[in-house]
This record gives sequence, structure tokens and C-alpha cells, in this order.
Amino acid sequence: MPDENGGDGAADELILKMQHLEAQARESEKARQGGGRAASLKSRAQQMAATTQAEVAKAESDQRGGEEKMSRARQPGLNALEAADLLEGGRKEAQDAKTRLVKARARLNFALDQMDEAERREWNALQASARAEAHGQLAEDPLCNNPPAAPAAPSATAALPAAPSSAAESAQTPEPAVGPKR
Repeated sequence: MPDENGGDGAADELILKMQHLEAQARESEKARQGGGRAASLKSRAQQMAATTQAEVAKAESDQRGGEEKMSRARQPGLNALEAADLLEGGRKEAQDAKTRLVKARARLNFALDQMDEAERREWNALQASARAEAHGQLAEDPLCNNPPAAPAAPSATAALPAAPSSAAESAQTPEPAVGPKR
């Protein structure tokens, strides 16, 4: 049966259904790929964070050890040569630990950023999955393709009050206020 535009309504519905099915397939693929990539990225980032946290703890411990050596070297009662060796060793150990600590913290921050990225990708995959589901429902449900008919507007005679039949009734009926003319 031709529609108002002279086209075939059934053909338009089939075209629309195919468009929704194509969009559903596209979004499903995005969701599948995005979810897999996000899970992989998240697991790698979690592994990196775990090993890096251990490196941070060791570097902090080594730095404290170097600082303790330097403080022992400054205590009175030590031979000057022993104190100088202890001070130099402690300073070198603390400096090396500090360098490793800075690098480990940078790697830890990178791992945390990667976990944030993985969560963002998971969210995008979830949104793509929801869009795919919506397109699937639009393709399957004929009610979604044809919007429901708007409720019939009340007739003009029903919306207007009845005209007064006598002069007494017309005197009681106030005149509608008319705004100023422009």
C-alpha cells in the first residue's frame, strides 16, 4: 500500500529494519573488540602495577638504609676514615635508591593511567553494547518503527463554551481580555 509520499511503506520498513540490523552488527563488533582490548590492557596494567609497587617498596627501603648509614657516619666516636667510607657508601646507596624510586613511581603512575584507560574502554564497550541492543530492539519491534498515533485533538466546538442564548446570560459572561494592538 503506497504511503503519503507515493512510496511503498513495507519497503521503507524493510530498509529501516536493515539499517538497524547493520547498526546492531557494527555496535556489537565494537563492544566485542573494545571489551577484549580493555580486559587485556587492564590485566597487563595490574601486573605492571603489582611489580612496580614491589620495586617502590624496595627502593624506599634502600633509600632509608643509605640515609641511616649517613647518620651513623655523623655520630661521634667513629674513626675518620671509617666515617668517610660509611658516609660515601650511604650517600651513593641513597642516591641510587632515589633514582630507582623516581623511575618506579613513574612506572606505577603509567600503570595506573593504563588502568584508567582500560576502564574508559570498558565503559565505551558497554555503551556500544547498549546501542547494539537498542538497534536490535528497533529492528525487531514494529511498534518502535511506527510511532503511535497522536491522541485526537478535541474538536473546536467541544473546546469552546456554548454561546449564551439570552441577553441575561451574555451579560454574565465576561468578555475575554484582548491585549493591546501592536
